[in-house]
Amino acid sequence: MLPCFLWLWIVLRGADSFSVRVPPGPVVVARGATALLSCEFEPDLNLSNLVVNWQRQEDDRVVHSFYYGKDQFDRQSSDYINRTQLNHNELAKGNASLSIANFGLKDAGKYKCIVSNGKGTGNGELQLVYAAFFSEPRLSIHLKSSNVTVQYEMEGYPMPEILWQGSGGQNLTDHQDEVLSASDEGLYYLKSSYVTQNSAFNVTFTLINPQQELHRHVILSYVFLQMACSLSLSPPPS
Repeated sequence: MLPCFLWLWIVLRGADSFSVRVPPGPVVVARGATALLSCEFEPDLNLSNLVVNWQRQEDDRVVHSFYYGKDQFDRQSSDYINRTQLNHNELAKGNASLSIANFGLKDAGKYKCIVSNGKGTGNGELQLVYAAFFSEPRLSIHLKSSNVTVQYEMEGYPMPEILWQGSGGQNLTDHQDEVLSASDEGLYYLKSSYVTQNSAFNVTFTLINPQQELHRHVILSYVFLQMACSLSLSPPPS
């Protein structure tokens, strides 16, 4: 939070016509990336009056503050220590964009950019969405005397929709999807298996979520023997 007299000054200036511009829609940020929270305002050449405060909308935690001509960290939330940065050279141009390093699931949510200078006061709200793109699905094929199991394992976020389809595009219902675990670091570990008694088949595995769509094809023909075995296959080099 800002000192009381600064908040009072911001409120008094609020009657002025002053706009703060932020992205209108959700901003998707990948796991571990540096998030850029864009925020623009009408600049004032006198930076001594400039106050910039980034907060979480949900609970008003202070993410980053700038006043008295420098960054202020006394009231910064411990979740953001050594992770945030304002570009001071851009402040005079009306750019109060903030970067947050090593973005994680707990950083997803709504943020407020509150700006005040000699021309007025305003604020904008934007939303950050966390995504961890699913890894290359790991394929394994398990042969038994009576059937064959095609299995993919992968990890990512958010939870996807999984489809298995035949060569004609028809949906195959003989598959099982299992969530092995959901880690605190924002990853779902998934396993999806398709079981068939056919000795020759052509199937397509599809994974879909709002940020990603994967399609993997499996074509196999074999002769059943009186034994069981398993194969682990690596994807071809891209």
